[in-house]
Amino acid sequence: MAELFSIRIAKPVIIPLAVILCCALSPCYAGAVPNGGSDAVGCSPGASKTWYFAEGTTRSGFNEYICLLNPTNNVSIAEFHYMLGTGETLSHRYDLLPASRTTINVMNEIPAENDVSIKINVSEPVVAERSSYFVYKSDWSGGHSVLGATEPKPEWYFAEGTTRDGFDTYLCMQNPGDLDAFVDVDYFLVNGNVVSRKGVSIKPRSRFTIAAYNDSLGIGRRNDSGGDFSVRVRTAVRTPIVAERATYFNYRPFLNGGNDVLGANSLREDWYFAEGCTRPGFDTYLCLANPGTKAAKVEVSYFCGDGSVVNRQGITVGRGSRLTLAAHDDNLGIGRHDDAHGDFSATVRSTNGVALVAERVSYFFYRPFWSGGHDVVGAIAPALCWYFSEGCTRYGFDTYLCLANPGDKEAAVDVTYYLGDNQVINKPGVKVPPRGRFTIAVHDNSLGIGRRDDTGGDVSMKIQSANGVPVVAERPMYFAERWRTMDRTAIASALGWGEVAYGNTSRPYVALTFDCENNGTNTGQILDILQQEGVHATFFLLDNIPAGDPDVVKRMADQGHEIGNHGATHPQFKKISPDRVASELDTTESAVNQLTDFTTKPYFRFPYGERNSGLIAQVNSLGYLSVFWSVDPQEWRGSNSVQAVIDTVVGQSGPGAIVLMHDRPKTIAALPAVIEGLRARGFVLVTLTELLCP
Repeated sequence: MAELFSIRIAKPVIIPLAVILCCALSPCYAGAVPNGGSDAVGCSPGASKTWYFAEGTTRSGFNEYICLLNPTNNVSIAEFHYMLGTGETLSHRYDLLPASRTTINVMNEIPAENDVSIKINVSEPVVAERSSYFVYKSDWSGGHSVLGATEPKPEWYFAEGTTRDGFDTYLCMQNPGDLDAFVDVDYFLVNGNVVSRKGVSIKPRSRFTIAAYNDSLGIGRRNDSGGDFSVRVRTAVRTPIVAERATYFNYRPFLNGGNDVLGANSLREDWYFAEGCTRPGFDTYLCLANPGTKAAKVEVSYFCGDGSVVNRQGITVGRGSRLTLAAHDDNLGIGRHDDAHGDFSATVRSTNGVALVAERVSYFFYRPFWSGGHDVVGAIAPALCWYFSEGCTRYGFDTYLCLANPGDKEAAVDVTYYLGDNQVINKPGVKVPPRGRFTIAVHDNSLGIGRRDDTGGDVSMKIQSANGVPVVAERPMYFAERWRTMDRTAIASALGWGEVAYGNTSRPYVALTFDCENNGTNTGQILDILQQEGVHATFFLLDNIPAGDPDVVKRMADQGHEIGNHGATHPQFKKISPDRVASELDTTESAVNQLTDFTTKPYFRFPYGERNSGLIAQVNSLGYLSVFWSVDPQEWRGSNSVQAVIDTVVGQSGPGAIVLMHDRPKTIAALPAVIEGLRARGFVLVTLTELLCP
């Protein structure tokens, strides 16, 4: 088979992940912007000269990146071998700067609409992760991140898997060798039955995917406990492979996403997890798989954030079966807690010598309508050193380091951050209590690097024990629309409150804003267009939309739009009393908050644009910035044609423009051409907060 090879010998291009996301998803990306989270256990004991990734794709709706940390003092020459599902191999070479991180956009390296596995060889040891952001089925948005394998193996184990309705589970297998690999896949069901698929053929230097929800090589769609399974993947010693399991889910209304894990390459008696949460909005499960011939007796210890330890003993995992523990239940978990007790790390230990595999899967609402899920296979032991090549503190990303100390002595760790702008920041002497956990918000300044909306916000990390006490480290990340991590009240305050009619003019940004005064049907059609075009906007609501069409308001929130206040009944504010002014704003604020947990503050738009300095001062005192506009196509006028609306918005908009539109049929007809025209002029369409941000 022919192998195509190109060499990159120029100065390496270090591509910041958040910039890649912006370029990939806006303005040309059609569809929802990914919203969710990912998690990864760190790399220990250290960097490697070889890395493998079984999963990856450049299909529509998917954006894949390889994040590399070079912790050495030398340039590391990296050779990437992209093994396509077609059997073709494409190879490229990159130079990785010392003590820095580099991001490779896979979409730029191989043709679109290809499934791909990757093998990486480097001259100096590095750490490699793969991050993927997706909109699956044009609706389920999320992302996942996984540390690569350092070598192929003849056996891989997964504790989690399901083919229930709302869950699509895949096994992704890479054969990096020169011989055909013949793989046996054994599905261990909760009821003790085993479904085996023998002799699955994987061509050399290629990848192969099994849809577990199909009947041919999977177990089929089963909407009961028979659809919950663990997996063992085995091949001959002379043809080792790499195996990952990717799952895409619709867990419940407004909570969808995906996760991915590299399998465990052996069974163990002990497993460790640094992260876990049972606060409201988080459902966390421990999945235990026992593919052996003897039942396993298991003890689980939960080390809670408040210093307490909860032990659950005498748990039985039947032979050739799997067991799921809901950590948010009181029975075998710690129960639901809205305080530090709900944050936990955990150890899973076999007490009768029967080895098993353990995963922890979480489904969450991180913030209102910021939802998703992540999954990790446990760490096999605490260690003195951990590496992560991925991390981001740009707007739209919250990144954490979760450190667990299952021992009896306090741990002191030094954290080193390698930034995308080649800075190195050290945070020494972080204390992790014995039999406890500690969390660092990387996006905060105290023990992290703070919010950095440039290449300095793209970060890799090293955690090193300073006193010889080993720890376990995980890195959960949560990501959503950029405005979700901006301090809107601080922005309004920096502007001096009062009123705005345009935003920051130093960037080619335009904000589409909609005054919704009619009905949810029209607003729903506007949302359809925005979703198709991948645009986020700001909606100013009266009370009639939350009262009459609550699902439309929830959809606004779920799809990442901002919601502002337009009063309750659309009166002429100059003609009503100060008490009525306050009541108008409070009514809509309460209605929106009850539906979404969002606040409409700090944005208010006066109906008809009718206001005076006294009214502006009053709404400021109530926590609202008065939002006027710089472009008004007056689509409500009968004499204005659809084309006139298009021409006005496209022609009159400039950097920082706030465009006023309404929920009218003429708006709906004009909107696709308005978006196309603004983009053709080089404008990026953003929310009001992004427009106003300094």
